[in-house]
Amino acid sequence: MKKKLFAFGLILLIMSVCSTSIFAAGEAPRATIYVNEEKLDFDAIVAYSGVSMVPFREIFEKYDMKVSWDNINKTVTASSQDGATVIKLSENKKTAFVNGKSFALSQTPFLGGNTLYVNLRFISESIGATVNFDKPSLSIHIVFPETSIE
Repeated sequence: MKKKLFAFGLILLIMSVCSTSIFAAGEAPRATIYVNEEKLDFDAIVAYSGVSMVPFREIFEKYDMKVSWDNINKTVTASSQDGATVIKLSENKKTAFVNGKSFALSQTPFLGGNTLYVNLRFISESIGATVNFDKPSLSIHIVFPETSIE
């Protein structure tokens, strides 16, 4: 009887852990992004940690940066058109580099399908923007001073 009760409890525990993981992966909230009041055509995934993550190529191209992808090392490098700012991030690495200087990330970049997702706030603030998250409306407002990102 004790073995059956133990087995039943173990099965319930496994089922609850698995269903929570599936729910968390499939039901991540999405936030609408605005850059200088222009709504972007892609959303941010709000990770379990509360960090807004976006596909790297879309955000860097929106910020008019040149992008290169190293598929072997799963690393993205983005540079401003004038080369003054260079950002380098790697999948599952807690450290990012901006102009060669290292920064600790609150959320590591991760692969979702064939896309690397990166920390929207870190990227935006690294190039001089102000970022505000409006939790009730699930919207993110990014403002660049005196510059219009096209």
